[in-house]
Amino acid sequence: MMMTVAAAEKHRHGVVVGASLAGFLFSAATLPVHFFIDHGPSVELAAVTVAVVGAIYVGFAVQAGTVRQIVVETLVATLFMAAGLASLWVSPWFAPAAFAAHGFWDWLHHGRAHSADLIAPAAWYPPMCAAYDWVFAAGLAAIWLA
Repeated sequence: MMMTVAAAEKHRHGVVVGASLAGFLFSAATLPVHFFIDHGPSVELAAVTVAVVGAIYVGFAVQAGTVRQIVVETLVATLFMAAGLASLWVSPWFAPAAFAAHGFWDWLHHGRAHSADLIAPAAWYPPMCAAYDWVFAAGLAAIWLA
């Protein structure tokens, strides 16, 4: 059964809203650990997490991408790993900044099914991850400032 353009757009909107809500809830579920541990381990955990989150699209690219997409995703993942290291060696504030930046990187992947440079994961993944990243960045900053 074919969907009308309006029905397809409504479905797409529902996917974005639902995935964004899931990202918000996942972030709200994982942030409290940073409230209950000391600042040093919180920074270390955030640094490792931003490096791992930054590498997610490499996995998608290796699974279903072109060589060009693998290279682009690997280069960008290297930047997020560097941000994780910078949060340990330079300033902890690199971690929340990198989470916020990763949210924009997620959004660039949204609807990119025909991009030569970026891998196109499942439609729900970029809005879910972007919501997670932005809420996590803001929440982490709030916890560290408290």
